[in-house]
Amino acid sequence: MSMHPKEILPEHIVQLFRAEAREAELQGALTHKQLSIIYQQGYLRIWIPRDMGGAEMPLPDSIRLLEALAWAEGSVGWVINLGAGANMFAGYMHPEAAYYFFNDEKAWAAGSGAISGTAMQQRGKYRLNGHWKYASGSVHATVFTLNAYLLDEEQEPMYDIEGKELFSSFAVPADRVQLIPSWQVMGLQATSSHDFKLNDVEVPEIYRFDLLHPSPYASGSLYQFPFLRFAEITTSVMLLGMAQHFLDEFKHLLIHKKPAGFDSVLGKIPAVVDALDHAQERFQEVRNRYFGTIEATWHLFVQTHRLEESDVGKIKKITNEAARVALKLVEQLYPFCGMTAIYIDHPLNHIWRDIHVASQHQLVSPLHVVDLGAELS
Repeated sequence: MSMHPKEILPEHIVQLFRAEAREAELQGALTHKQLSIIYQQGYLRIWIPRDMGGAEMPLPDSIRLLEALAWAEGSVGWVINLGAGANMFAGYMHPEAAYYFFNDEKAWAAGSGAISGTAMQQRGKYRLNGHWKYASGSVHATVFTLNAYLLDEEQEPMYDIEGKELFSSFAVPADRVQLIPSWQVMGLQATSSHDFKLNDVEVPEIYRFDLLHPSPYASGSLYQFPFLRFAEITTSVMLLGMAQHFLDEFKHLLIHKKPAGFDSVLGKIPAVVDALDHAQERFQEVRNRYFGTIEATWHLFVQTHRLEESDVGKIKKITNEAARVALKLVEQLYPFCGMTAIYIDHPLNHIWRDIHVASQHQLVSPLHVVDLGAELS
């Protein structure tokens, strides 16, 4: 049985994150108090290499922490997940660039996984142009990371031996990036997931890095593990944390809410109890399998530094199932909440909005399963 997220985080941290949640929504970014805790606890440095002062935390431990952070407050968990995940690129970069970008305790990478720009080679440097979307944590970022198609010095596309257009990843100092305020959405409002663009920004060769292959610089398992699998795991655990928070708030509602036309509270109504039992049983069963699968796969990878096709399939199946069941739990219980949950400042409404936005991420979309089939064929 997987532990409850409340066993991971100190109570005072949970309460602070939640107490500041509405203010953070209204300003569209995390509050100073929330940021202070994030920096003090080193949450953004959990995947930075140890020799750079990071925790280099093993994947099974870190996803339990991420679940707890998403349970504490959705936007907080989301930006820490994306920020810490991008900070992990320190392990993939040339050491000189990694030290430059991530030595500071408040180093924070924001960016995009989409390939929506170009990088023209020019005498050992690259000239970057493009527009990228959904850079979570962008207003707090000290560095931006992005993917861009490679162009030669004649501005012609470059191709690999199979005829596929080449692209690479790059890091750019935040002061060279133009932020485009665009994050006007119903949930995860405090994540400041804005667009950004670059106009003829020149960067040295060492700011380029590769996430498609194991790191040539860091030998730790985190930097050898396939990054796409890593991203699937860390994105799906966000929904588990949010769903657990919704479940806890719903149970609190059962004790206090008496629906119109009923003489008893919600928790005494058989239809509600049956719905809760069914949804909760399914959710916890999948959640337990999720953590069990990731832990077993990780330990095997640490020993072999290999992921077999069957292991990839297991990760894809359990991450997709976890995201789907987490969302379903919320959708099954929300109709019983009544008018209480329609108010924007109520926790149930807040979580409902957050998890529905999170569920639209490409890596937890049902369409991602189709992509995987093509990837494995």
